[in-house]
Amino acid sequence: MTVMLPPRAALCGAWLTAWLAALPLASHAQAYKTGGVQLTFGNAVGFFATDNEGPRTTEGEPNFTALYTPSLNLLTETPNSSLGLEAASNLRYGTASGNIGVTAPRLNGQYRTSSANAGLELTGQFRQRDLGEEKFAIRDTADRTDFVNGTATRQNTALEANVDWGRASLAAFGLSARLNQTTYSSGDASGLNGSSLSDNKRLTLGANTQLDLNQALQLHGALGYSQFEDDTSVDDSETYTLSTGISLDRPLGALSTEITVTDSPGGQRYGWTAGRTLDLPLGPVTAQLGAMALPQDETVLIGSLSTLRTFAASALNFELSRDVSSLNEQNSERLTTQVLVGYTRALTRDTDFQVSLDAVHARDIATDSESFDATFDAIYSRALTPDWTGDMGYSYRYLEDTLGDSAQANTIYVSLRRKFVTSY
Repeated sequence: MTVMLPPRAALCGAWLTAWLAALPLASHAQAYKTGGVQLTFGNAVGFFATDNEGPRTTEGEPNFTALYTPSLNLLTETPNSSLGLEAASNLRYGTASGNIGVTAPRLNGQYRTSSANAGLELTGQFRQRDLGEEKFAIRDTADRTDFVNGTATRQNTALEANVDWGRASLAAFGLSARLNQTTYSSGDASGLNGSSLSDNKRLTLGANTQLDLNQALQLHGALGYSQFEDDTSVDDSETYTLSTGISLDRPLGALSTEITVTDSPGGQRYGWTAGRTLDLPLGPVTAQLGAMALPQDETVLIGSLSTLRTFAASALNFELSRDVSSLNEQNSERLTTQVLVGYTRALTRDTDFQVSLDAVHARDIATDSESFDATFDAIYSRALTPDWTGDMGYSYRYLEDTLGDSAQANTIYVSLRRKFVTSY
């Protein structure tokens, strides 16, 4: 059983939180009619001051950063398909780190097509990041959280394909394939237990099916295969996962239960979960609770809880997850607990205020190495014109690991961003 959180920027600090809003993502685009091409140009400029860049556990120093981010989004849609391309990068100047020039380029592409009975989705993503700016907890393109420390430049590329058919029949099927590659250059990088990280690649294949036993009862199953290789290992590492479960539709939401068996190089894991979804007037609530037996003769509690509550002028989001997985850059069994709390309030028609807490704790099962990363963000935004938006923000970040090292940082910033949309 794998529980994942939606992508968030808080773990990377307040300056990236604001910069997400500057990207011209398709979901943020203005009114769009299918059949043409829509281009969204984004520009953002900001100034950031922190008392401990990184943050670093030793020899930390204040830093003032100026950042300019241009971005571009292309979107074209028909009633049955869509194609989107996104590109952005940073032009950065920092007084302490000396990183001057183009940093953190990223590129995303997505193609979707569907019919009444089948669908196909192709995605590709590339991101480069400087570990000196984003230490410890980072989320990859599959939104899995990993702990990476060091001074290197990290490049991550992911290609994924998903196809499904049988949507309108009693039996539905799906296939998926994903290739994820990470490379390091110009520095060093280490993982959760302190061991050095090297260039690595993971291939993941999956197949799933769902059978409607009656109008309310569904039987589902999935089979997964993962192959991991890096520059330090002689042989590739293989992991197999088999899961099966049932779900029962109820008036207020579905009931479900699932059994999972995972065979990895570290041994076999056996998991069981039971879940419930409640469709309440103010927003849905989804909960899962279960246990997983590990090959180290240890049983751990796993599960998740999430809700999104919407009100007239505000929204509250809460997400909690706890799971065991070896799909990380060290290919090691890891117990990860994540929590996210976010609150947004519209103060006036043109202003809003956001606060969020994003925290993750991970423990390596074999070595008992642990790391913790938490960020609190507060952001005030004001729409200056239909195209221009100004932000002021504060971020507090705290890091800690098994070695007893800890670090904290306070960051304040101001930014100005603009989106321009045109179509033809």
